[in-house]
Amino acid sequence: MHIGADMKAKIMEDVKEAIRIFQENPERKTKFGEPIIGYADTRDPIFDMYFSRRLCNHPKNIYRPGNTVVVHFVPFAPEVTESNRTGNMPSKAWTDAFNDSMWLSMRLNGVIRESLDTIGRLSSGTNTPTDWDEELCREKWSHKLAAYAAGMGEFGPAGCLKTEKGFAGRFGSIITDGIYAEPFKMRSNEELEGIYQKIQRQYCQKGTDGVICGEEMISTCPAKAISKDGIDRRVCQAHCKTIDSYIPSPEVCGKCFFYETL
Repeated sequence: MHIGADMKAKIMEDVKEAIRIFQENPERKTKFGEPIIGYADTRDPIFDMYFSRRLCNHPKNIYRPGNTVVVHFVPFAPEVTESNRTGNMPSKAWTDAFNDSMWLSMRLNGVIRESLDTIGRLSSGTNTPTDWDEELCREKWSHKLAAYAAGMGEFGPAGCLKTEKGFAGRFGSIITDGIYAEPFKMRSNEELEGIYQKIQRQYCQKGTDGVICGEEMISTCPAKAISKDGIDRRVCQAHCKTIDSYIPSPEVCGKCFFYETL
């Protein structure tokens, strides 16, 4: 096994142990599932596309020596997810999970950095939990877009990312100078434009060609931010701000995440 594989195995082992210890704290009410960890090459042209389209910051703009984005996803237990399926307000279990997982994510960043430190690798954090751009209605750095680049899933309504272990959970990331990602695919400008349009459709971004939202998805939105032709992110943000004024992300609500576009 080469050193990259050894490092990935160590990171996964250390992350699982950190989650186990976190859940033993009686102050933390949320139960979590098995984590997923992905690796994206910072030189992948998809990050150039994200940056030029103002979807999110570029990893090299955050940490120039960085070669790999390490992305971690910790899913909520199924009962937490299902508790939020109905009602106009997020369930208590969902709200607890949103808050608990934020602290867990920050701890996992530290654990991964400690793992990398053991072999002398440099690393940097990517953002803070309240790093929110009101104008663009999104985080300045997107863990989910990095996860998408790492092949961890496909997008759904309002920018949720649907992984092999579901959409409900917490993403986090750090950047390291170590090289751990699989070789990236070179893409033409036309292919990158196609990826951008696909992401916008999967987001159900209002005004994007090809977006059609079903009646059940429309009716489930407590903010009335969803119409047949997509989601109005500003209306969504305004509603989410009534739930969490610091982080008005769709994750604080999550009602539309259960649905797909038609």
